[in-house]
Amino acid sequence: MKNKGLWISVAVFALLAVIFAFTDWQISQALYNPNAGWAHFLEAYGQLPGSLLGFISGSILLCTYRTEKNAKSILGVIGLFILTAFAGLGFFADVFGAQTGAKLNIPLILGIALLVLILLQVILRRFSLKTVSQYKNAAKVGLTMMFVAGFLTVWAIKIPWGRWTYRDILEAGNTALFTPWYLPQGNNGHHSFISGHTALSFVVIGFILFLKKGSNARNILLPVLLLWGIVGALSRVVIGAHFASDTLFGAGQTLLWFWFLKNKFVK
Repeated sequence: MKNKGLWISVAVFALLAVIFAFTDWQISQALYNPNAGWAHFLEAYGQLPGSLLGFISGSILLCTYRTEKNAKSILGVIGLFILTAFAGLGFFADVFGAQTGAKLNIPLILGIALLVLILLQVILRRFSLKTVSQYKNAAKVGLTMMFVAGFLTVWAIKIPWGRWTYRDILEAGNTALFTPWYLPQGNNGHHSFISGHTALSFVVIGFILFLKKGSNARNILLPVLLLWGIVGALSRVVIGAHFASDTLFGAGQTLLWFWFLKNKFVK
């Protein structure tokens, strides 16, 4: 059967979605540990690899971009530069503790991101354009995934869904605030469904496209990256930031975007 692996994945996803619809609360009760240091570490720094993929991918695309003397080309390179700089800002903001609530000096962090971006351009231009261009299509997938799967899709669902997190429900002391994943509550300021941390944890799967298909390195890296995503998802449930279904859908939409973009850009 064509795309057999895809259909098996969809079936597993659907089965888990049904199971979690009835077991979300019980799973969180069993796994919740607000003192789990490893989970708090991943909350603070678990998004870094996904942001790094976007930053590196944007740098490669900037290096290979051929600017022509017309408005479309000039606007294209400006837009690409802004996206890459934003990816760098997100990466270094997390490095300096954005997810821990630390007070950040945004101009300084942006300056660091731009400095590193310039340094990357210098390094990449030491290689031939032909060499760097080998990774152009993989970079298109990486940069697009970071923004579309890691941010746009996540927040397009989060805002109107209005699901309370497990830890917020415990803090409020009212279990009646729990709702199954399939019942959106409207824009009420709560953003449990879907998990953005999980989405960015799975964005790292884009790294395999920079390796030759069928190579030992790629075959080894793939399960490592998937494991990273799964551990990241588990950490969100453990500290009560999300329910199991939140992480399932965060991962699912990222992997779906990966499949679509890979088929579109990588031959």
